[in-house]
Formats: sequence, C-alpha cells, structure tokens
Amino acid sequence: MLEIEAFADAAATPISGVVAKSLITHADSRGDLTEIYRKSWSIGSNTPVQWNVVHSAANVMRGVHLHLKHEDILTVLQGEMLLGLSDLRPSSPTHGTGAIVRMPADSPAMIAIPVGVAHGFYFPVPSIHIYGVDFDFDRTDELGCRWNEPGLGIDWPADDPILSERDTDAGSLAQLLDVAGLSE
Repeated sequence: MLEIEAFADAAATPISGVVAKSLITHADSRGDLTEIYRKSWSIGSNTPVQWNVVHSAANVMRGVHLHLKHEDILTVLQGEMLLGLSDLRPSSPTHGTGAIVRMPADSPAMIAIPVGVAHGFYFPVPSIHIYGVDFDFDRTDELGCRWNEPGLGIDWPADDPILSERDTDAGSLAQLLDVAGLSE
C-alpha cells in the first residue's frame, strides 16, 4: 500500500495524472489551522465549483466510481481513508494500474483524481472527508462498478464492507468500460 505521507509538495502517484500534496497544519495552544486548498497549488487541472462534506462509519466502502466529465479533489479531516485508484484511460501510460493510497487525517494531504481514473473510498474507522468537483453534480457522470472487481487491480483490505444500494447493485468492470466508451 502506498503511504500518502511519503509525498512531498505536489507529488505524482503511481497513476499518471493523480497528484497529491501534503498539507501543513499550524498549531498553537488554541488549536490549529490547515489550509486545504489554494488555486495557486496547481493540484488538479481545474478549479472546484462545488464542495461536499461526507461522514462515514467504520467499514464503509464508497465506490468504485468513474467520472468522464469531472475531476475530484479531496482530503480527510477526521479518521482515515484508503483511496483505491484504477487507471481506466486507454491512452494513459499507467493504463491498467491499480493502487491504494492511505490518507490518515493526522497526516493531512490533498489529492486530485482526474477524469477516467476509477476510485473508491474505504474507511476502516469513522471518518470525515471533503471533496471538491469542477462541474456541478450531474448524475449522468456518476458511473461505477463493483468494488471488488479483480480487473481494477485494487487489493482492498476488506471482505464485507458496508455499501450503499447503488454500490451494492453496481455492474461489472466490463459493463462500466462499455458504458463509458473505454472498451478495447
């Protein structure tokens, strides 16, 4: 598993175009402040137009999802996320590569997930994360497949996670690639 703490300022991940940036927390006796986003950081290719906050219980899996229009930029505020990534872009130099990035809240980082990279979020403990998107919510851009598809190359550390109805009913990776127009 790739450890997000290993990233320096705006570092690349094993998936082409997925960029992570360590965040700095400024603490004193009153508490702390962490900047979570600056347009000047050049993380991701677009500016978010919508931000969302998500609370997840322990053993929750969200995804695996794929977007063809919008990019996600996210960080974990409390708890820990295991971010599964799978490059489904046929023209990418890392096409077919899967990885898990560990994102604990106590090592704050921001990560950008480009269009065409499938992703899922697993929370081993109760967690809160926020994410921004560079297009307003559009249900037609919310594609997905089963979280445990072997072709994704994601070795999840969970056997029976809690899923939404949407993710429980998700189809196969082959179906996702066909719907997304990414079949070879």
